[in-house]
Amino acid sequence: MKQDKGDHQHLTVDRETKNVKVSMIGRSRLHVRWLRVALVVCALNALLNVRPASAQGYVADTVHNLSAGGPGGIRAASEPQVCIFCHAPHSTAGVRPLWNREIAVSNYQIYKSSTLDANTGQPTGSSKLCLSCHDGTIALGNILSRPNQIQMVGSDFVPPGSTNLGTDLSDDHPISFTYSSGLAAADRQLVTPGALPPEIRLDADGQLQCTSCHDPHRNTFGNFLVKDDTYGNLCTSCHAMNGWTASSHRNSDASVAGAMQAQWPHSTVAADACRSCHRPHTASGHARLLINTAEEENCLACHDGSVARTNMRAELDKPGGHDPRRYQGLHDPTESDTLGNNHVECSDCHNPHAIRPVSQTSGYTPIGSTMDYVSGVAAGGSQLLTASNEYEVCFRCHGDNNQSISSTVQRLAQQSNFRLKFSATNPSFHPVVTSSPSTDTISLIPSMAQGTLIRCTDCHNNDAGPRAGGVGPDGPHGSTFDYLLERNYSITDQTVESDNAYSLCYKCHRRASILSDESFSEHRKHIVEERAPCSACHDPHGVSTLQSVGSDHTHLINFDTQIVRPSMHGGRLEFRDLGRFAGSCTLTCHGEDHRNEDYGPGSGAAIQNIGGKRQIRQIRRVR
Repeated sequence: MKQDKGDHQHLTVDRETKNVKVSMIGRSRLHVRWLRVALVVCALNALLNVRPASAQGYVADTVHNLSAGGPGGIRAASEPQVCIFCHAPHSTAGVRPLWNREIAVSNYQIYKSSTLDANTGQPTGSSKLCLSCHDGTIALGNILSRPNQIQMVGSDFVPPGSTNLGTDLSDDHPISFTYSSGLAAADRQLVTPGALPPEIRLDADGQLQCTSCHDPHRNTFGNFLVKDDTYGNLCTSCHAMNGWTASSHRNSDASVAGAMQAQWPHSTVAADACRSCHRPHTASGHARLLINTAEEENCLACHDGSVARTNMRAELDKPGGHDPRRYQGLHDPTESDTLGNNHVECSDCHNPHAIRPVSQTSGYTPIGSTMDYVSGVAAGGSQLLTASNEYEVCFRCHGDNNQSISSTVQRLAQQSNFRLKFSATNPSFHPVVTSSPSTDTISLIPSMAQGTLIRCTDCHNNDAGPRAGGVGPDGPHGSTFDYLLERNYSITDQTVESDNAYSLCYKCHRRASILSDESFSEHRKHIVEERAPCSACHDPHGVSTLQSVGSDHTHLINFDTQIVRPSMHGGRLEFRDLGRFAGSCTLTCHGEDHRNEDYGPGSGAAIQNIGGKRQIRQIRRVR
């Protein structure tokens, strides 16, 4: 094209076709201006692998078009050029791609987390270019190719909010780290670099930068994202979380319209996906980028009945329970399961990425679907990356950690480590870890055959949950009964026996069998007549061999020393197992002294038929 010296060309963008148009409107001495623009566009195309018309066309329709004709609330007062705010053919910072801004020299606070395996440092590469606007320290109109700052309308800086990151990047997704196959292997929940989708681009050094998630020239998906973030599609391009595909948080169509949470971009839990709990920039909970600083509030934002069917906030408000609101700043996902750190957090028992809907089954289930991919402690004490049994999750806190549990029961053989109390080598235990070898428990209800296993949550559970006959949520979140029990269990001396007083025991043990003395010839005398609670003699979890010296502890016998005292003659407090349904006690209880007092077969017991019922009449013998 021949140009007269008085001609010059003008570049415009057709918003319908996204094509760049050039018109001759001046002298050819300004041909250099067009050449400069062309060079900038070519450099951008080389960097971003887009067609020339697309790069210029897309950015013109976005708020990154800071020219006087830009669509945003912040724009130049008169400057017509679009690319000049970032790029220029000459007088640049010497940084690709022809960068026209000062490079920020701020010392940034970088993202830190105990779960981060990447080695992060100060921002590099394209991230540093992005921050020359988005850290809020350099005016938007302050460019290198102009001697004077371009005058802006609206603001000279990126306004406060999620787009002004400041110099504290500890609340933003980590950047400028090498994303390698080694990193993916160490993390175990990252996609390998070779498997990343084409939209997610690492830089020439293999580092993840701002431009891995954001394309500054096009805003097809909002927030300049390179990919639609609905249903977690952008996040899961890199993050392959265990159990995510089948999880409730991935698949729930529950509406979030009724919730008070203001940080959710979409209308359902499934559509928000990762964004239900995480915010990639300016997150309140810096480590792990949580929306709320208090970890449990990220859960309770939905699980207060406003979104999820279950109202866990109401459960936690009950007198007894696992209430994470009592603890702040104590939990860490990498914490040891064998070192004391008294607290409870939702994620101690639940993996939010893998949690599945609760399925009620009639048979024994080792672990519930809400506890998938949760770590645990084995019965032998070793740490498990993934628990296979519910008790292994409980042992994280109530095993070697010895987390304190308020208890008024002082035992003859005292042990606070529940892992040891349930050991299969103990003289007796409730069948949580393994089935009991004893055949003496003849009082079990018909649906519980000998050898039946039980779970911790069969006793410790919501008092209004399905296992208690209610409609509330299942699980040990809260209860109106002490010790987070599903049903009432009185441990107070002089308790009047009733179905309600010991309803937890009678859930599995037939009340009629107990009161008719089928297994112990003086059950009725002790429970009904003497008003001694079950807990006066029985330890409901088990008795560790490490503490059982000086007394036999079969049949869960481990005296409550506030009710049962040593014998007034000799000072002994002990039980001796003399065989099936037989034993001997030396103690003082309710003012009555027992010295080697036997019961059961071989001790003078007589079988009687009273009212057509087989009963054992105990003849006491003091030796």
